Amino acid sequence: MTRILVTGGSGFIGSHLVRACLDRGGEVAVLSRPGSDPWRLADVADRITIRHVDPLDADAVAQLLRELAPERVFLLAAATRIAGDRDLAAMGEALRANVEPLRIMLDGLNGLERKPRAVIRTGTLAELAKDGSGREWPAGIYGLSILMGTHLARIWSREAGIPAITARLSLTYGGDQSRDFFVPEAIHAALAGRLRAPQRPEAMRDLLHVGDVVAGLLRIADHAARLPPVLNLSTGQPHRLADVTAEIARLTGQARPPASDAGSGAEDHVSLPPSPELLDLGWRQMIPITQGLKQVIAWETARNETPTSRRTA
Repeated sequence: MTRILVTGGSGFIGSHLVRACLDRGGEVAVLSRPGSDPWRLADVADRITIRHVDPLDADAVAQLLRELAPERVFLLAAATRIAGDRDLAAMGEALRANVEPLRIMLDGLNGLERKPRAVIRTGTLAELAKDGSGREWPAGIYGLSILMGTHLARIWSREAGIPAITARLSLTYGGDQSRDFFVPEAIHAALAGRLRAPQRPEAMRDLLHVGDVVAGLLRIADHAARLPPVLNLSTGQPHRLADVTAEIARLTGQARPPASDAGSGAEDHVSLPPSPELLDLGWRQMIPITQGLKQVIAWETARNETPTSRRTA
């Protein structure tokens, strides 16, 4: 039984990953911030270990790692929303949220007597330019902080001799996702009869269902020792936000909202093909956009029919 540690395991992608690791027979521990509510894991809480540790407390993190002695580590914890993302004043918050906890975690892993066999970290296509070129050119502080972590992990891996792979993710969507994100909010609005056109209808986004993301992360972990330090876990087949909204309208039986700000977002293109090394491992997108949207609609419908549910974030 493989000992697995997942940071951010109570989050959207993390909770799906935790279940997949359990399905494979893993012994799973989840690291969460003090005071966080792991409601997404309520149905598997008796099968996992949940530890609440301040990620900025180096001594506590090191002690926890010694106790758990993980063989595989998935680093998914990150702040995806940075207030004032285009303001340099937000850099301090971004460093505390996305860079310093990573440094502390990597230091703790390097200090273990028995090192993990693989460290898998999630990055984002937001580390790259929004023109589809693949250049490392983040548009805001959030993307910059994740890019800093990508290179920190790469350098650490080289010095520590531990395979560490950053998987740069497409815009991921699926059940249990916060309504702060485009797909779940659009679906929620459609089911409530108030779907609106996106503010930037021509913007292009590489959308990947969480099931495909989790399958990719597990495939990367299985073969980490022979992979490059950074991979794109993506589709290379972006969708116009206006088209996604129209498909959500069709699937929910709503009228397609009238276009607003026609042409807005045409320069905003976030997509790259999946890395060839990932394709060589046999990974492929298995859940096309329409099927994925149907799954989220079904989940959102079930949530709306359960008013006492806490699944609101």
